[in-house]
Amino acid sequence: MTSSSTGPDADMPDFSDVQSGASSTAPEAAPAFKTYTIASGDSLSKIAKREYGNANDWRRIFEANRDVIKDPDKIFPGQHIKIPL
Repeated sequence: MTSSSTGPDADMPDFSDVQSGASSTAPEAAPAFKTYTIASGDSLSKIAKREYGNANDWRRIFEANRDVIKDPDKIFPGQHIKIPL
């Protein structure tokens, strides 16, 4: 018996040459924060004033950095923190 184009797979497209891989047309998400290195004389309120225009927003920075800042009054030059955007 020979193969014919009338079988159950006759109307199926041929995907034998398809290659795997991922692609997307969605824009890449921008990071939700930027990094900052604490300088001598910095305080969270000074950084908040410079970044957000309001020194009272220092809690926003503190909350984003609880993993590295245990006490908002004790930050040190050279510490790397995240500044939420």
